[in-house]
Amino acid sequence: MSADLGHVDSHHHFWDLSAFPYNDFPPEGTVLRKSYMLPDLDEAIANTPVKHTIYVQVQESYEDNEWVLNLVKDYPTVVGVVAWVDLTDPSVGEHIDRLKRHRKFCGIRHLLHNEPDHNWILREDVQRGLAVLEEKGVPFDLLLRPPNIPAIPSVAKKFPKLKLVINHIAKPLIKDHVLDPWKEDIAKCAEFPNVYIKLSGMVTQADEASWTVEDMQPYASHVISKFSANRVMYGSDWPVCLLATDKYSKVHSAYHTLAVNAGCSDADLQRIFRGTALEFYGISAH
Repeated sequence: MSADLGHVDSHHHFWDLSAFPYNDFPPEGTVLRKSYMLPDLDEAIANTPVKHTIYVQVQESYEDNEWVLNLVKDYPTVVGVVAWVDLTDPSVGEHIDRLKRHRKFCGIRHLLHNEPDHNWILREDVQRGLAVLEEKGVPFDLLLRPPNIPAIPSVAKKFPKLKLVINHIAKPLIKDHVLDPWKEDIAKCAEFPNVYIKLSGMVTQADEASWTVEDMQPYASHVISKFSANRVMYGSDWPVCLLATDKYSKVHSAYHTLAVNAGCSDADLQRIFRGTALEFYGISAH
């Protein structure tokens, strides 16, 4: 695949431990319990084909949204910011309008898999918020675990103009080599053309100390087969991926190998590593 246009990383984070009272995340006693900022990202992607990135929210706060949007507004590498809003807030539309004043705002995410109710997304008050996202043309990132997946097809059907993207292929139990029921449930999501998926977060769902491409291949091949390259996008999940590797480049290389092993053509790779993310989020990157 030609890297002339540069790859796009659709999923990474920043955090500054001096700026906010981070609690449970990032976890104590790990490589993540330090600040990760713009210079660290530059160092991480150096000597890889990645030229542009999309930040995805960490904290569920409006203050964090503003902090990140201001942090990256003049930083050319980060071309998009996926922020957070309280979907159950009756004034969610006003919050979206404020976010839209920032040219790099491109989507919303909620830490859905942290909700005690696996069917949280089906609640009436949540769906009122999803209707606002659909009306305003704002994509929604889905952070799921396998028990959350069965609720997604009905959401995709109810909101056909709302673009949805599943993060981290919904965190299957790769370490334990468990495919079912994840495999069937993900296939049902793929039946809806407004549902996309991120080839991301896999190294930390595998054995963090000894993962291999072979461990992840059945999951990646299934996702690419069901969604096609037109609805699959690469994401590093940096710096969370550092729990399972010492270098960003190893994650990028592993996911590229997974796509090649899944039978992707050069055109497919161009979609997965650039085009799909830019199209989904409505971003231009040069």
